Amino acid sequence: MNITIPKLSHFSLEELGLTPLVDKPNAEVSFKVDIEPARVTRRIVVGILDESRKRGIAVAIYPATGEVCDLCNGGGVIGYLSQSPLSPNTPVPCDLTLYRFGENFICSVRIHGEIFLYPAFSLNGSARLTAFVGQESVEGEKESVKWSNLRLNVIEQPLAA
Repeated sequence: MNITIPKLSHFSLEELGLTPLVDKPNAEVSFKVDIEPARVTRRIVVGILDESRKRGIAVAIYPATGEVCDLCNGGGVIGYLSQSPLSPNTPVPCDLTLYRFGENFICSVRIHGEIFLYPAFSLNGSARLTAFVGQESVEGEKESVKWSNLRLNVIEQPLAA
């Protein structure tokens, strides 16, 4: 069983898109993608991060146990998927959403239809966010994670009165 808490550097990443500048004080950034684990014993990752790769959302999913880990904030395990183990080569819907309120970003993580609490963060000024997927790196292997149904949107939200 894989018991170590992963780090983002343990993964081979594939960038799927870059948002325009998120500079409005009330914006919503939505990244949705279905990822397919090739093996139940290899973690997969999905995320959307700023240029520094320190702020945003990055979660690792361990298909064998359903473990979901935070890779950005040192949070470790944030929960478990109730329908695990996940089947190899079966799409896992992932929905990551960031809601901006001034300099604060509130995060929403939905994996396989289940919602997980994820730490908020703050970010001064504008930012471009990169959406990505990946899987644990294995020396000598170049296999990439399969993905489908990509949706990456930035929506300006009106200020509430």
